[in-house]
Amino acid sequence: MTIFNLPDLGEGLPDAEIHEWHVKEGDEIKVDEPLASMETAKAVVEVPSPVSGKVLKLHGNPGDVINTDAPLVTFETAEEPVEAPTADKPASGATVAGNIEIGNAVLEESATGVAVAERTSTTLKAMPAVRSLAQQLGVNLSTVTATGHEGQVTAEDVKKAAGLGGQTVAASPALQIEGLEPLRGPRRMMAQAMAQSHAEVVGITIVDDADLHLWPKKTDVTARVIRALIYACKEEPALNAWYDTASMSRKLFKEIHLGLAMDAGAGLFVPVIRDAHDLDAAGVRAEIQRYKQEVAERTISPNDLKDATISLSNFGVFAGRYANPVVVPPAVCILGTGKMRDSVVAFDGNTAIHRIMPLSLTFDHRAVTGGEASRFLGAMIEDLQLAD
Repeated sequence: MTIFNLPDLGEGLPDAEIHEWHVKEGDEIKVDEPLASMETAKAVVEVPSPVSGKVLKLHGNPGDVINTDAPLVTFETAEEPVEAPTADKPASGATVAGNIEIGNAVLEESATGVAVAERTSTTLKAMPAVRSLAQQLGVNLSTVTATGHEGQVTAEDVKKAAGLGGQTVAASPALQIEGLEPLRGPRRMMAQAMAQSHAEVVGITIVDDADLHLWPKKTDVTARVIRALIYACKEEPALNAWYDTASMSRKLFKEIHLGLAMDAGAGLFVPVIRDAHDLDAAGVRAEIQRYKQEVAERTISPNDLKDATISLSNFGVFAGRYANPVVVPPAVCILGTGKMRDSVVAFDGNTAIHRIMPLSLTFDHRAVTGGEASRFLGAMIEDLQLAD
């Protein structure tokens, strides 16, 4: 009998949701054949079978959330069980969105130099995804009380230490309301990202307007806004950056990997237009159309939802002039464009009716100064108000 644990799907997340099973109990399956579709980080990832054999037990139903390294499927197989990796023999698990680990390996490291008496003679155990979560939340693993099997630090332990989970959430009176429906898939991921942002980011929003009366008819608004954003990133690079909470350090990027917020029935998706600074208007529009289709069909790759250096939310296509967009770390900036309007303005000593675009810029004040943010927004307006 072989138990296959949910592997780290390569996104640094501590769990994933069962989207669909491709097998049922009693089925025979061969190695690398589709086993299940798991939803994580707003994308559906196919998980292949790591062995050939008979499916004895499926550990969950569609919609259930499975922790990384928790049992996913039990097989009956003639093959030898997968050996636990060692320093001389690392794991070489199945391939899901690139090379991943089988998920049953626990990294160990000595807790030397930590002023916690009961740990000086033991080891600190945590899964790679849990370590990644701890780094994102700025939690020192050596100070976390482990509640997992054989002293493992779990994702819930880390969240509790960061004030985002554990007993604090379980005790919430709101959870006693009848008829509550658990958030699933993209909505669940969004809730987690927003909670992290609220706990970590010092978000400040500044607003202003751009006068678009010089624009020619049939201008591609989104592509034009992206052009202005790219210009502003070059003029004020501090906002095209990442900030690391644990080390209180930042990284400025020359490359512009733009996260573009897209609303869908299942929730919010933020695909990333890589190297947006190298694309012309036609190239930007082609990427947008590709992502719209992939989001609608839920075929977007997990890699296309990661590593944005700055983000854009065009919420004004629906309603609303100004907003307080949320910065998702490690990025430090997001720009929101509101609903355009015709407005009476003073122009050349007279009154005129011009097309106006409201702009809302939120930045992480831990990494960005008010002057940097103001110069960035000013550079955007400067470019937006050009005729071409």
